Amino acid sequence: MSAYTLAILSLLFGAIWWSFLHHLRRRKNSQKILPPGPWALPIIGNLHMIGTLPYRALEALSKKYDPIMLAQLGNIPTNVVSSPRAAELFLKTHVTVFASRPNIQTAKYLSYGNKGMAFTTYGSYWRNVRKLCTLKLLSVGKIDGYGAMTREEMEALVRRLKVAAVAREVVDLSEKVEGVMEDMTCKMVFGRSSDKRFDLKAVVQKSLVLLGAFNIANFVPILAPFDPQGLTRSIKETNKAIDTILEIIITEHE
Repeated sequence: MSAYTLAILSLLFGAIWWSFLHHLRRRKNSQKILPPGPWALPIIGNLHMIGTLPYRALEALSKKYDPIMLAQLGNIPTNVVSSPRAAELFLKTHVTVFASRPNIQTAKYLSYGNKGMAFTTYGSYWRNVRKLCTLKLLSVGKIDGYGAMTREEMEALVRRLKVAAVAREVVDLSEKVEGVMEDMTCKMVFGRSSDKRFDLKAVVQKSLVLLGAFNIANFVPILAPFDPQGLTRSIKETNKAIDTILEIIITEHE
């Protein structure tokens, strides 16, 4: 049996098994009162109804069903909230119940097993990490301590712009501001300006793109080993680049 045939059979078996488990789960939840929502297809659920403009598709569906709607995104049941009153219930009244983050593939790699404050599950670990960030990174004293450096960087930028204006040179203001922001960030995090040994801005931008990308493996896990979009490869490459940067910084501080 060829590897291709084996892969197809594995995918088919996984699809049948998922459909069976989904059917059992629906029967188990049939006695529960669930929000209304569109009928879901096997495997993909309601993903085919989202389209290229998810916010418009979800708005149209919520008008058809309810401001609190249940959508099946792959194998993930998802509550879609589309009114201020419903949002208050989720984000204020019952905030601790719905405070956890989804377990997405990108965060798993880039946040070292969802250990970052933005991606970890709500609980004691998250509270401790938030407390640490508040006290050590975001305290009033810490932020005020960067005031002199911020003024120095901004004054240097203004001087460079004045020189360019006198010389009647064309200036890409966005590029200049990005450069200043990068230097300020590096000084805050590493204690110095940007390092020529690595491109921090490129790594950060790539990470943000990957975090915002639609990854089918998050919704249909049986497709994850096949990496149909090539995202897993890009995520691992970016994770390796982050490791390299961290190794350089850690080695310098040993």
